[in-house]
Amino acid sequence: MIYNDWLFCSDGEIMHLAYSASILSFLGGVRWGLTLPAGSKESPDWRNLTYSVTPSLLAWVGVLLQSPLGYVPVTIGLLSAGVIDISWAGYPPWFKLLRTMLTIGALSSIFILFYVKYKTDKTLGVGKSIDGFKTKYYDWKNGGTDEST
Repeated sequence: MIYNDWLFCSDGEIMHLAYSASILSFLGGVRWGLTLPAGSKESPDWRNLTYSVTPSLLAWVGVLLQSPLGYVPVTIGLLSAGVIDISWAGYPPWFKLLRTMLTIGALSSIFILFYVKYKTDKTLGVGKSIDGFKTKYYDWKNGGTDEST
């Protein structure tokens, strides 16, 4: 996540990956819901049902891999799902436009996250907090004084 003054928070990155994976899982469910009702234009065949499950599997792999590598299957899944949803029949035109805008937004948020992460030296998160705590604790334990107090 990005805070004021381009400060990057590694905890927010974990939350962002989980949220991106959740969005990707939801997209498979949308296709599943389109194919199952009686009288649907899209039949519940292997192609449709495989597509319905694949985004969730990619999201799961992404969360297991964690950041930054976890963004690879999630990004591929978001991009692929967007292209497939826009090109497949069964969705109304307004939904295809909405999917285009949401896919661009989701992918942009991932690219902005990585831009800020690798272009700034300002970080805030668990790792930095733990390192600061360890330094103060070991200074205190070894008889050092904390000059900030």
